[in-house]
Amino acid sequence: MQWLPLFIVEANCWRLPVSDRSAVALARVMCLADPREASDVLARILRVDPPLALWAVCRAKQDGTEPRDPAALAAWLFARLAEPEDWPDDAPADEARTRQFAERVRVSVARAEMASSLAVREGRQAADEAYLAGLLHEPAVWLRLSGDVTDDSVSRFDALLPSWLADSTVDPRVASAIQRLDADLEKSASDDILQRSHWLGDATMEGWAQSDPIVAIPLGRLVERFARLKTLETKFHETLEAEKLEAMAEFAAGAGHEINNPLAVIAGRAQLLLREETDPERRRTFALMNTQAKRVYEMIADMMLFARPPKPKFEQVELIGLIDQVVDALRPDMTEQAVTLSRVGDDGPITIEADPTQLHVALRAMCRNSLEAIGHDGRIEIDANESGDNAILRLVDNGPGIAPEARRHLFDPYFSARQAGRGLGMGLSKCWRIIVTNHHGSIDVASSPGSETIFTLTLPKRQGT
Repeated sequence: MQWLPLFIVEANCWRLPVSDRSAVALARVMCLADPREASDVLARILRVDPPLALWAVCRAKQDGTEPRDPAALAAWLFARLAEPEDWPDDAPADEARTRQFAERVRVSVARAEMASSLAVREGRQAADEAYLAGLLHEPAVWLRLSGDVTDDSVSRFDALLPSWLADSTVDPRVASAIQRLDADLEKSASDDILQRSHWLGDATMEGWAQSDPIVAIPLGRLVERFARLKTLETKFHETLEAEKLEAMAEFAAGAGHEINNPLAVIAGRAQLLLREETDPERRRTFALMNTQAKRVYEMIADMMLFARPPKPKFEQVELIGLIDQVVDALRPDMTEQAVTLSRVGDDGPITIEADPTQLHVALRAMCRNSLEAIGHDGRIEIDANESGDNAILRLVDNGPGIAPEARRHLFDPYFSARQAGRGLGMGLSKCWRIIVTNHHGSIDVASSPGSETIFTLTLPKRQGT
C-alpha cells in the first residue's frame, strides 16, 4: 500500500492510499499509447480501489469537472495521470492498517456491485453511476482510516467532494443495496445477486491487501519521470512543428508572389478573349479558364493568410457564445450529412481576450475537418472549461481516427490525409496559425485508427502586453 498525493486546503491536509496492485496497474497505464485501452484499464482499477476512486473524483472536482461513472472518471484520470504531483515517498509499514483498509474495500465493492445490479434495469449508464455512488458512499470513513483527523477536518473535506457525493441525501439505489446486503447469507442462498456481491467484495479485499515487490520504488517517482519525459517530448514536437510550419510559411509567401504575376496575365488574357469571342463552345472554354484562375487566386490567398496572418484585434470574447455561433452556422451542413454537432458541458460564461473573427474561423475550420473525417452519420461534440489562467476547448469526433504517420503532417498546408478521413486544404493550417501563432495557445491531438479523435485547444484568458 502506498499513499496518493495529499489534499491541502489552508491548514488542513488529508491523504488516501492506493493498493500495490493498483499502483502496478497505474504504472502499466502510463506506458500505454492507446487512450481507449488505457481508459479501459483505469476503469477496471477504479472499480476495485475505492480510495483511489475517491482521490480521483476529488481531484476532478478541483479541475472543474464531476465524472459520475467509472469510465468517465478513468478518461479524466488518464489525461492527467502523468502530470507532476507531490507524491509522498513514505509507505505505511504496518500490515494491520492495510488489512483495515482492505476490509473496508470489501464492504464498499460489495455495496457498489449490489447498487449497480439493482439499477441495471434503468440502463447501463444508470448502473455505472450507481456503482460509483455505492463505491464512494461515506467518504469520511477513508479519512478516519488514513490517520488522525478531527470531526472539523472531516467536515472541511466535504468542500472537495463533487456535488453528487457531498449531498447528505443517500442515493436510493445505494440505500436499497445496503438494506439488501444486511440479509442473512445462509437464508438468502438463492439470491444470486447477493451472493455475487459478497463474493466480489471478498475477492477484491484479498487482492487489495496483497503486497507486491514491484512497487518497492514508490509510484510517485515513476510518475515524476514520466511527466518529465512527456514534457520533453511535447516541447520537442512543438518546436519541430513550429519550425516546420514557419519554413512552409516562408515558402508560401515567396511562391504566392511568384505565381500571382503569370496568373494575372493568364486571367487577364482569358477575360479579354471571352469578351471578343462569339462562338459558344470557345466562350465556355475561356469562362472555364477564368474560373480556374480565380480558384488559384483563392488558393494563393489562403497560402498568404497562412504565411502572413493579419495581426489579431483582441477584445473580450465570451467563448461559450462564440462556440454556439459556430455550431448554429454549421448546422445545415451537418444535417445534410446526418452528423450531430453539439456543444456539451457547462454554459459558462468563459471570457477570454481574443480576436472573435479569427477564433470563429479557427473553430469553423476544425468542425469542417471533423465533418470531412466522418463523412456521413456521426457525432461531433465541443466543450469548454477553465483551468487556471487558460480556457480549454475540446472537440471530439467519432470519425475513423488518425494514423501516426498522418498525425505528423496534420497541420501541413495541403497535406492530404484522406486515408485517415481528413480532407485536403488549408483548414487546419489556418487553425494552427490562429491558435498557436496569433493567440499564443496550443493544439493537442489524441487519436489512433479506429478510435475517436480529440482536439484540445488551450487558450490563455489574458494576452500578454
